[in-house]
Amino acid sequence: MTSPTSLDTAPGLDDDPTSGFSRRTFLAGTAATAGAAAVVTVGTRYAFASPEAPSNGDVMVLVFLRGGADGLSLVAPYNMATYRALRPTIRVKAPNEFTDPTGKAGLPMNQGGAIPNFALSGTFAMHPGMASLHAGPWTNGHLAVVHAAGMPAAEETRSHFDGQKNFEFGTASWNYSTGFLNRYLAGQSGVDRLAAVGRGGQLQRSLAGGVAAFSMYSNTSFNVSGYSNNTRARTALTSWYDAGTGDLLNQTGANTMAAIGTLGGVNFASTAFLPQNGAVYPNSGFANELKEIAQLIRANVGLRCVAVDIGGWDSHDGMGAPEDPASPFRQRAAEFADALSAFYTDLGSGMDEVTLATISEFGRTINENGSGGTDHGWGSSMFVMGRKIRGGIYGAFPTTIVDDPQHGDLTVMNDYRRVLSEVLSVRGNATNLSTIFPTFSQQSALGLALS
Repeated sequence: MTSPTSLDTAPGLDDDPTSGFSRRTFLAGTAATAGAAAVVTVGTRYAFASPEAPSNGDVMVLVFLRGGADGLSLVAPYNMATYRALRPTIRVKAPNEFTDPTGKAGLPMNQGGAIPNFALSGTFAMHPGMASLHAGPWTNGHLAVVHAAGMPAAEETRSHFDGQKNFEFGTASWNYSTGFLNRYLAGQSGVDRLAAVGRGGQLQRSLAGGVAAFSMYSNTSFNVSGYSNNTRARTALTSWYDAGTGDLLNQTGANTMAAIGTLGGVNFASTAFLPQNGAVYPNSGFANELKEIAQLIRANVGLRCVAVDIGGWDSHDGMGAPEDPASPFRQRAAEFADALSAFYTDLGSGMDEVTLATISEFGRTINENGSGGTDHGWGSSMFVMGRKIRGGIYGAFPTTIVDDPQHGDLTVMNDYRRVLSEVLSVRGNATNLSTIFPTFSQQSALGLALS
C-alpha cells in the first residue's frame, strides 16, 4: 500500500490557492466538504448487504419517534373505562359515539382477513389520523404492534437525553458507548459498499461504533462541494487517504471517499428512482427521508441499516381532540402514518426484504394534564412493518391502564429489546444477540417475524 500523498504534492491543489482546501478542514468540517455528509464512525470494512442478496438479511429501517410518543393515542385502548375517564378531551373515541364516524372515530384493530388471530383483537383502535396506515399495511396483515413497550423500570428514565441514549445503545449501562445497530452489523458477514446510513446532519447513536456509518441530508448532496473546483478537490482527497493502513485519519478519509464514489455512480434523477406502485409521499421532511431511503434500497449500494427520526412528540399541552383534523397530535400522527404507508406502497414486493421498526424513548402519562396534554411516562407502542411481518398486536397489556398508582403511567410489560431481538435474528440473521443487547436476558420470540 502506498503512503498517502502529502498536502504539498496533492494533485491539483498546489496550483489552486483559492480553494482554501486541506485534509484538516475536510475531516474537521465534513458537513461543508461532503454536502452535509458526516463521517461519525470508522471501521475496517463497510456494512450491509441489500435486497439483491436476501440471504444476508433484510434492510433494517429504524424510525425513532423523538420526544416520547403517546402510545395511548397512537394505539388506544378505546373501550377501556379507565382510559375514557382519565382522558376526557384527548381520548380516541369509538365509532358509536358519532352519527358519522368517518375520519373521526378510532380505527378498530381486529383479527380477520389477512390478519391472523391474536389475543388482544378488538381491544385497541388506531388514531383516526392514521387511516392510511390502517387501510394499507394493517389491513394487508403486514403491520405488528407491541404495546406497553419500553425499557423496564430498572433502566427507564424520564429524561429525554438519557432515554434516547439508552434506547439507541440498547442498554442503560454506562459501560457501553456504541449503538445496538452497529454491534449488529459488526456480527454480520459479507458486508460491503455503503452499509450504514443515518438520515440528517448528525449520525444517530444506534449506528455509532466500529463499523463505518455515514449521515446525510440527501442522496444527491452527499458529495464533495463548496470549492472552486470540486472535481479537482475530490481527486485530491481520494489520493490522500489510503484504506487499510491502520491509521484512523487515513481510514476515515478513505471510507468517506469510497461512500461518495458509490453514491456518485447512481443517477437518482432517472425514472427508476421515482415512487412506484402509485405511491404518493406527503409533503413533509419525514416523508422525504423515507422516499430517499426507498431510493437507496433500489440503488443496491449495499444498504443494510438506516436510522431516521421524526420529532415533535413531546406533547405536554394542547394535543387536541383526535376527531379534529386540525389538532396538533393528529397532524403529527397523520404525518407519521402517511409517510410509512407511502414507503410501504412504493417498495411493494421489495418489502419482502425490508423491515421497519419504530421506537420512542418513553410514553406519556395515562391521564391528561390541565393543559390538555400529557407528561413523561413509561410504556408506549411500537410498530413493526414488512411483508415478512405477521400482522396483529403482540405481547402483554394490563387489564386496566391505572397500573402504576405512584406515577399514573402505563407500566412497561414488553421490553423493546425483545421485539428488536426477534426482528434482528429472524429477519436479519443475527447470531450475536448477547452482544447487541448485553444487559438484556433474551426471551422467547413473540412470533411477529416470519422467516
